[in-house]
Amino acid sequence: MMSPRRQSRIAAVQILYQIQLTTTPVSDVIDQFWRSQGTSGELRPFTTQLVEGTAAHLTVIDDLLQNASQNWRLHRMPVVDLSILRCATYEILYVNDIDPATSINEAVEIAKSYSTPDSPKFINGVLDNIRKKSVAPIPEHVTLEKNQLSL
Repeated sequence: MMSPRRQSRIAAVQILYQIQLTTTPVSDVIDQFWRSQGTSGELRPFTTQLVEGTAAHLTVIDDLLQNASQNWRLHRMPVVDLSILRCATYEILYVNDIDPATSINEAVEIAKSYSTPDSPKFINGVLDNIRKKSVAPIPEHVTLEKNQLSL
């Protein structure tokens, strides 16, 4: 059985896909989705967080995606892939209780089910580039002496 978190991610991708294809306000698309799907109430909080968060940070997310996807313009990407990438990028950047590797893996698994055979590899590469760029490196001038950290 599929985990509730994966079900929420899939629902978020479906909603983001619908948003991309319409001019309907985000909140209306979310409401329409829940009415039409009749899905479990337990999925709604995480799904809504992903959709609203992605929409709220779309400019930053799209800039990062554009920079991380070499030789691809966002408008040329399949809408399904773009929706998966946007949702996972939001999760990597703004959902602190989920490891970025988990977010990437989930996006790849969703792409395997909902997109083209080439999409999982492409999505993995783009998201890994974003993950690498979003991790703040420790400044070189900072050094830790042995036993300096308390466990």
